[in-house]
Amino acid sequence: MNTKQHIVELSADMLRSSGYGGFSYLDISRKLGITKASVHHHYPKKQDLGLALCEWSHDWLTQGFEHFDAHGTSSWDKLERYLRAAMKHSLGDQKMCPISAFYNDLSKLSQPMKDALIALDDYELDWVEKVMTDGINSGDFHPQEDSRAVAALYIFSCKGALYYARLHGKELFHQTMKQFEYLIKT
Repeated sequence: MNTKQHIVELSADMLRSSGYGGFSYLDISRKLGITKASVHHHYPKKQDLGLALCEWSHDWLTQGFEHFDAHGTSSWDKLERYLRAAMKHSLGDQKMCPISAFYNDLSKLSQPMKDALIALDDYELDWVEKVMTDGINSGDFHPQEDSRAVAALYIFSCKGALYYARLHGKELFHQTMKQFEYLIKT
C-alpha cells in the first residue's frame, strides 16, 4: 500500500470514529509518521481527502452489497446481512457508518462534497430499494405504494437505531428492526 492509500485508510478509520471534522492533517501525519506536507502533497485540501473518502465509502458499500447479494438466500436475508454488518461496525467496532459520519459537518461541506454524499446516499438507497422490490415481487414482502420510500425508512430506522443503541444498548436496535420486519414481511 502506498502513502496515498495509507492516508485514505487511516482517514476512513478516523472518519468512522470521530466524524469528518474530528480529525486533522496533523492527526494523520502523526499516526502515519509522515509530515503534514506529505499529506497535503497527496490531498492539497481537506475537501480532496473528503472526496477520496467518499470514493472509499462507495467501494466499501460495493463490497458489502456484492457479499449480501451473493450470500443472501432471500430478500429479507440480504437485509438482515446488511443489519448484521451495520451492527458489527457500529456497535462492535464502535464506528459510525462512513456516510453518516459526514452529516455532523454538513453545513461546513463544500457543494462538491455534498454532491458526492448525495450520490453515496442514492447508491445505498438504490440497493435497498432493489432488495425491497425483489422481496415484493417474490411475495416475501407486503406490496408497497412506494418501495423507495420504504427503503429510505429501512435505512433511516437502521442508522437511527444504531445511533441510539450506542448509549441505550443493542436491544433497542434489535427491537426497532424487528418492528420493521413485522411491517414489511408477509
